[in-house]
Amino acid sequence: MSAPSLLHRIAPITGWLPKYRLAWLGQDAVAGVAVAAVAIPTAMGYSSVAQVPVQIGLYALPAALFLYAIFGSSRQVAIGPTSTVALMSGAVIASIGPSDPQRAIALTAGVALAAGGWLALFGLLRLGWMTDFISRPVIVGFSFGLGLTVLSGELPHILGLPPEGPHFIQRIWTTLQNVDQTNLVTLAIGVVALVILFLGQMHLPRIPWALVVMAASVILSRFWTASNHGVEVLPQVPSGPPTFAAPLLGIGDLRQVAIGGLAVAIAAVGEGLSAARIFARTGGYRVNADSEFLGTGMANVGAGLTGGMSVCGSLSRTSTAVISGAKTQINGVFAALVTLLFLMTLTSSLAGVPRVILSAIVVVSVWFLLDVSSLRMYKRIRKNDFVAALTGLAGVLLLGPLYGLLSAVAISLLGLAYRSSRVHVDALGRIPGEKAGWGAIQEHPERRETPGVLVLRLDAPLFWANCESTHETILSAVDGRDDLHALILNLEASGQMDTTTVEMLTSLLAELEAMSIDLYIARLQYQARVVLDKAGFTADLGEGRMWHSISATVEAAQRR
Repeated sequence: MSAPSLLHRIAPITGWLPKYRLAWLGQDAVAGVAVAAVAIPTAMGYSSVAQVPVQIGLYALPAALFLYAIFGSSRQVAIGPTSTVALMSGAVIASIGPSDPQRAIALTAGVALAAGGWLALFGLLRLGWMTDFISRPVIVGFSFGLGLTVLSGELPHILGLPPEGPHFIQRIWTTLQNVDQTNLVTLAIGVVALVILFLGQMHLPRIPWALVVMAASVILSRFWTASNHGVEVLPQVPSGPPTFAAPLLGIGDLRQVAIGGLAVAIAAVGEGLSAARIFARTGGYRVNADSEFLGTGMANVGAGLTGGMSVCGSLSRTSTAVISGAKTQINGVFAALVTLLFLMTLTSSLAGVPRVILSAIVVVSVWFLLDVSSLRMYKRIRKNDFVAALTGLAGVLLLGPLYGLLSAVAISLLGLAYRSSRVHVDALGRIPGEKAGWGAIQEHPERRETPGVLVLRLDAPLFWANCESTHETILSAVDGRDDLHALILNLEASGQMDTTTVEMLTSLLAELEAMSIDLYIARLQYQARVVLDKAGFTADLGEGRMWHSISATVEAAQRR
């Protein structure tokens, strides 16, 4: 790889920035301001989900946005704290059990730094292909479970109750037990905020309603003291930009932070890459999975080194960028500048704002995770996908985010392994008197087999994991066929073969010979033929037993 292409792969900005048009600057600036208007209040809300002060979410934004602009491959993805990474980060910190708030803040930054390190490493090693092994139904179920978990954590805040319990079921049970202690003033504020946010996004989606509600709350808090009515309010928020510094962690924390960072990294790339790919398709360009790993990784490194929390690409904020006319990642640079300006001038005004406002913003932000329509589609189209989605959902609710994520990944891999271990085998035939090609008899019963000859097509490549089951399927198709003198295997799906496959075919050849049935191979690809030749199988099979077409193979079988 040449030096320029390597540089463009590592830092995509070096490829597109020289082609940047000044005419785009205004659109990117407007989009950046719009993204910041959405990102600032939601970042504060997600800080509460991660169980850290509101400024920690804000600290994550500037460096993350700037670094993603350099290393990310998406033109429009808006990066920052999201519900997924916030919940995962909070779960990691809860599992460590910090003794004081300052240690929790340091651990949160450490997890972001570790997640960034893992993602950057995966990107440099070009492991983006691994994301293809997690099925969409499992991701939908996992995200649905995360959404319900976040909602269960915010419900007590909306009711004015203290949140209790680390898991969904415990939180819901505790909330129901204490519902009679609801603070009606807190509930009223929360309901009003929710109505404004939902209706606003429904009818006027271009307006940053989260910022509107937050600004209105700031103004209201100047004239009305919510804490006098038992309403939880935000404390004084430090003013000024974040500073670069490595989080102070003990040696004993490093292992747990590294493992937790890996879990956050998996969750981050899952959500972020989905957002990048969705908007790349609509925008008519492509994103590179390896660059997304690296870009998201460097964004997390920046967030961790500035005392912030973990980040990833956000679907809702990216949608804001697209609607606002974002052309390039320069919009992220503008969003970073706006966030810095907010940190230096306006954070002091947040003191006294009802905490329930952040909960309302979080509820509306995670509502899209409750993808009921996809669950209905899976149930209607394919029951296995529906079961996989429900299993991913249940894993989060019953086991918590961390182990729920592991179960979701395990479910995807087990599903892949099961499907890979099963090869569908079709019996092929032709319509009598017609020159139409060979096709599955099951699909078109008017097709007929050639007397004495059975043609079987394997719809997937043969390899070590599916050899045994395929072997049994083939023998089952042959059993009881007294009139059979030839079996033809259409192996066009097998581009390559391994030694286990060769051993299976050798065993099959011997078993068929014992039944006085000749074995023929049709449409074998070159690389697979090379393996069979080297293994001596071709010689054992005999002359004239391999052909490039099914018709030629059938004719050869009829001549013997």
